[in-house]
Amino acid sequence: MSTSGHWYDRNGDAKHTILGKNGKIRSTTLRDARSEGWYPSVTTIMKVLASPELDKWKQQQVLLASMTLPRQADEDDESYMSRIMQDAFKQVDDAADLGTQIHAALEAHFQGLQYAPEMELYVAPVKKWAEHNRIKFLQHELRLVNHEVGYAGTTDALIEKDGVLHILDYKSRKTKADYEVKPWSKEPMQISAYATIVGAKRGCNLYISTTEPGRIGEAWYDESTLEKEYKAFQHVAAYWQHSNNYVPPKK
Repeated sequence: MSTSGHWYDRNGDAKHTILGKNGKIRSTTLRDARSEGWYPSVTTIMKVLASPELDKWKQQQVLLASMTLPRQADEDDESYMSRIMQDAFKQVDDAADLGTQIHAALEAHFQGLQYAPEMELYVAPVKKWAEHNRIKFLQHELRLVNHEVGYAGTTDALIEKDGVLHILDYKSRKTKADYEVKPWSKEPMQISAYATIVGAKRGCNLYISTTEPGRIGEAWYDESTLEKEYKAFQHVAAYWQHSNNYVPPKK
């Protein structure tokens, strides 16, 4: 099991990297976190669960690369497979980079800040969505810690809709025409973990298409759904602690 991940201190400050003994910045490991009493992120904890949708998408990228990347003359199997993997996961990295840019632009817009003009095609439909649903943004990039259960994380926004607190989390997604945008299996659980900390009764994932610019999708979660998902998340957190032999401090 990988010992790296995203970590936070008891105040919610991100500790994803640390200064190594050689004077260079490196990723924080479980050993570092255990020594400092830091908390794993929600996404780090949920890595103990399978991600069937993400795994399928990654497999598709490898298959696409194998169909489009020509084999070089006298290239052995190992070298060819290595190039296929590099090409496939460059697309994965590129998708992640675009998702990060979209998140940053949305955060900037709803805080009244400027953002890259080329991001407008992704931001514009979200503006309309927020106006249509009479969304009131209360806080952005919320860093949260649950000392009792032993986890932390960052959510995109705390919003109010119809007088009810919601957790809002953006997801960039490759979509296809005529196919409905649906939540991936772990997404409502992630929302529930954040919602519990701030006392939000409901939540929403907003999906921004990277393949059909202008298209968005939404998934709303009511109180009963989040309660059910949070019960499951507590079991996942307990298993993460068991498998990593680390229980973060409660206080």
